[in-house]
Amino acid sequence: MINNTRHIFTLLTLLVVITVSIVSTSKNVSAAPDPFADFYQKNCVPEAQASGLTKEESRKLCNCTVNTLKSKHTFNDFQNLLSRYRNRDPKAKEILTSYGTACFDKVLGDLLFED
Repeated sequence: MINNTRHIFTLLTLLVVITVSIVSTSKNVSAAPDPFADFYQKNCVPEAQASGLTKEESRKLCNCTVNTLKSKHTFNDFQNLLSRYRNRDPKAKEILTSYGTACFDKVLGDLLFED
């Protein structure tokens, strides 16, 4: 009976340790903001609207831009690029603007030729 109790206690302790580990890991993962979503919400859409696009046009443009950025940059690489952009690095601005311009041409073309 004592052996059985020790075994159950050991298993319960292990279960608690694993649960705490999983909860801690999930908190750490969710604590890191997604730089792509951050750029979309704080930079791309507001700047596109400020330039005269409607909210819907801005969303289409920024969806294209962010999808392109995700295909070209890793999470960490883009986080670095975004930080440089927000610190007014001209090269970072040039890089982000080039993606936005390519998407603008595509989105504008789609808007002009919609049925």
